[in-house]
Formats: sequence, C-alpha cells, structure tokens
Amino acid sequence: MEPIVNEFSQVNDDSVEKEKAQITNIMVFETAGTLLLIYGALATETNFGVALVYFIGLIVCGRLSGGYFNPICTLIGYIDGSISKKKAMYYVGAQTIASLIAGMLLMPMFAYKQTLPYFERLPSHQVFGTLMSEIAGSIIFFTFIQIQTAENTKITTTPIQSAIFVSVIYFVARQYTATMGNSLFNPSAAFGLQLFYGIYYGKWDQMINLLMYVLGPWIGALLAITFFWKIYTPTLVSKQTN
Repeated sequence: MEPIVNEFSQVNDDSVEKEKAQITNIMVFETAGTLLLIYGALATETNFGVALVYFIGLIVCGRLSGGYFNPICTLIGYIDGSISKKKAMYYVGAQTIASLIAGMLLMPMFAYKQTLPYFERLPSHQVFGTLMSEIAGSIIFFTFIQIQTAENTKITTTPIQSAIFVSVIYFVARQYTATMGNSLFNPSAAFGLQLFYGIYYGKWDQMINLLMYVLGPWIGALLAITFFWKIYTPTLVSKQTN
C-alpha cells in the first residue's frame, strides 16, 4: 500500500514535495515500525506477543509508511506495482537501518534469553531443519502477504482488518514453523541481530546459520510468489469467468 503523507507535514499540491514527504515518512516510520517488530521478538517469549506487537506496529507506523517492515514484503509490493523502484530502495534502507539499530542497542538487553531470535545452542547441528523451517514458514506467510497486497485478491479491505489478518497469519506461520531459532522470516533482522551478537560476545559460530536465515525466507518467498502468479491468480480468474 502507498504511504500516506503525514498529517502534520505542510505539503502543497506539488508532486515533488508530496513525494519528499512520503519518502520522509518511509524513512522515519518504516524504521520505527521495523524496530518495534524486532523489539517485540526480543522482549516477548510467545508467538502471540510477537504477533500483537506486529499488529500495533502496523496500526501505529504502517498507516504512515506503508507497513512492510521486511525487504521481502517490499519486493512483493514492488512486483505488484504498489510501490515504485525508488521507494522500494528507501523501504529496504529503512528496514536495514532498523535491524542494525536493533542489533546494536536492543539485542544486548535480551542476550541472556533462551528465546533470543536466531540464537541456537548448537549452531550448524540442525542446518537442514533450520532451512526447512524457514522455507515452510515463509511460504505460509508470504503467500498470504501476496494475496493481501494485490488489489484483485485482497481478503480484507480496511486498514484495521488488514492489520489483524496479517498479524494472525504471522502468528500461525511462526507458531508451526519457526521452532529452530525463533525466526522472524526477515533477512535484514537476521543479519543485524547476528552481526552484533558476534561483535559483542564473540559468538561467531552463530553466524554459521545466518545463510539459512537469509536464504530460507527468500526461497520460501519466491515459491510463494510463483504459486500466486502461476497457480492462484489464473485459477481465481478462471473461476470468475465461469
């Protein structure tokens, strides 16, 4: 969805000024929303808690930024035509900045927790399980994100309904698949948290599985996108014409 202009910004009808205001909102509120989501994963110990924080982020920050909070969700929005290439770059930049800030400032506050996202007691011992978990959860989550992003397949229409729907799907995907490393299905979050975990604590062995936490969501997302465009959409169109 297209980011709206902050109601507190003084914006005239000039399209250039409007675009600048939208980009500002993306950088400010997309960063804040992504940071809030990662904080939720760090602070809460249940998938329901993470989903609830996700919902709050979508309601508070998403209405001003677009509420992607994930480079893969951004890609889906770009493929669907919801956002331009230029804005997609700003989204990914904001999400990356948020992930690095979370790793630098927030992660040390919760490093003692056994539920720390992307932390595994025995790194590399469950590489295949980690990869399959990431792919399975990503297929579930990003399939419904794609369905909800496309105008002709949306399941809900209002922002609140959409936030509830996305949060519930996120809960389900994490509840039944993200069991190996408490994953967020978010490559930028994985990079930021694991990078600073290694820097602060010298636990570079945790970086072994970083490839799984980056590749898994992308593989799952590509499968989800392919399913949507090659199977789901043609089937839906065929049913509507009949």
